[in-house]
Amino acid sequence: MKKLQIVFLILLCLMVLVPVFTMNTEENAVSAIDNRELTELTTEADDYTDMLDNYAKDRIGFRENMITAFTEFNDLAFGEMIHPTYAYGKDGYVFFNFTEENVDTAFIEAFCAYLRQAQDYLEARGIPFLYCLNPAKTTVYSQYLPAGYTYENKFNTAMIEALERYGVNYIQNVDLLKEKTLTEQVYNVKYDAGHWNDLGCFYGTNHLLSAVSRIFPSVSTLSVNQFDIGTRLKTTLPVSKFTIHEEVPLYTNKNLDAVEYLTDSYFDLQMSESHRTFSYALNPDESLPDLLFFHGSYYNGERTKFYQTSFHEAVGVHNYENFINLDYYVNIFQPDLVILETAEYATTASYFDTDALLSKVLNPAYDTVADIPHDSIALADLDVTRTSEEGSALTTIQFPVEDDVAYGYIQMAGHVYDLAIEDGMASLTLETENYYDIDATAELFSSQP
Repeated sequence: MKKLQIVFLILLCLMVLVPVFTMNTEENAVSAIDNRELTELTTEADDYTDMLDNYAKDRIGFRENMITAFTEFNDLAFGEMIHPTYAYGKDGYVFFNFTEENVDTAFIEAFCAYLRQAQDYLEARGIPFLYCLNPAKTTVYSQYLPAGYTYENKFNTAMIEALERYGVNYIQNVDLLKEKTLTEQVYNVKYDAGHWNDLGCFYGTNHLLSAVSRIFPSVSTLSVNQFDIGTRLKTTLPVSKFTIHEEVPLYTNKNLDAVEYLTDSYFDLQMSESHRTFSYALNPDESLPDLLFFHGSYYNGERTKFYQTSFHEAVGVHNYENFINLDYYVNIFQPDLVILETAEYATTASYFDTDALLSKVLNPAYDTVADIPHDSIALADLDVTRTSEEGSALTTIQFPVEDDVAYGYIQMAGHVYDLAIEDGMASLTLETENYYDIDATAELFSSQP
C-alpha cells in the first residue's frame, strides 16, 4: 500500500512539475489554437500580477493539448464547444465566439471619410475606385445562431448608411449571399467560421466583377466552366485541433496556367509588419485592365484564383494599414483600377487605426495645383540617394527638402508621382523600369491647398 502511495505522489508531482518545467519561454510566440500572440514578460505592464498570471496561463507546458482534450470532452459528453475561438450555433453550425454588438460610430465615420478621400485622390488621377463589403458568417447564417443570442446586424446598417452619405462607390455581398443560403451552402457548416467557402467566393467575386465590367467592358464575370469543381475533406477546424469531418467545396481555376507570377521580385515592398500578404499575377491579355486589389483574408492564399485571371496585372495587397499607405502603392503599380475589400468583422479600429485614417492626407492631383507658385527643380540638381536591392523590381530615391515643404511630386518620363515628405526628407518608390532621371523634375509646394 505504501508503495502505491509513493507511486501516486510521484505521478502527482510529475503532473504538476512537468508542465511548469516545459513552459514556452520563446519570445513573440504565437498560439496556433487561438491565433494570437502569447503574453510576454515586460517591465512596462500596468499590473504585474495580471501579467504574471496571464504569462503562466499562456505559457504553461502542454497548454494546447489540455485545451484540445477539454474541448473534445465537452463536445462528446455535453454537445458544447468550450474553445478560445469557436462556439456552436444550432444544428452543429460553428461560428466565432459571440460578443455583444457594439457599433463604433467614430470609427465608421473616420473610415468612410478616408474612403471618400481615397476615391477622390484616385479619380483625380483617372483611376476608378470600388469598395466591397463582405459579410460575416454570423450575418449570412443568422438563423443558426444559438437560442438567446440576439443579433441585429447593426454594423452593416451603420456602415452602409455612412457609405451612402459620403458618396463612396461600393457594393455589398450581404443580400446576395443571404439569398444564396436558401438553396446552397456558401459558408461551411463547421470548417472555417471566419470566411466564405469557394462557392461563396465564386458568387461574391462574380458580383464584384459585374460591377467592374460596367467600368471596363473587357472584364467578364466568372463561368463555372472556368473551374474544375469538386470537394475536399477537412478533419479539423483552422488553427485548432478540434476534430470535424466535413467535405467542403473546391474550385480549381483552369486558366491559371497562363498566369506568370512576379511576386518574388517585390520582396522589399514596404508593408505592415502584421499584414504582409502580397501577390502579383501577370496575364498575357493586354486588353484587360491592371488591378490593385487591397483585400483581407477572404481573398488571401489560394482564393486569389478567383480574380487573378480577370485582369492583365492583378496585384493583391493585404489591406488594413497598407491601404492607408495607398499613394505608395499607386506610385509603384500605376493601376487602372483600385478595389478595397473588407469583411465586416475586420472593419474595425483594431485593423484600421482611427487616428491614422484621420491624419492621412493624400496629395491633390498635380494638374490641379500646377499653377500655384512652387519650386520646380531638376532632379539632377538635388542631392538624390538612389537605392535598389539586387533582384528587386523596385527603386527608391530620397533627397533632403526645406522644412517648409509640405507636399510634392516628381515628373519623370511623362508620369507624375507623389512624393512622401517626412522629417525634411522627400522619398519616392517606383518600379525600376519606370525610372528615368533625365529631364525629371521635383515640384515642391510649401503648403497644402
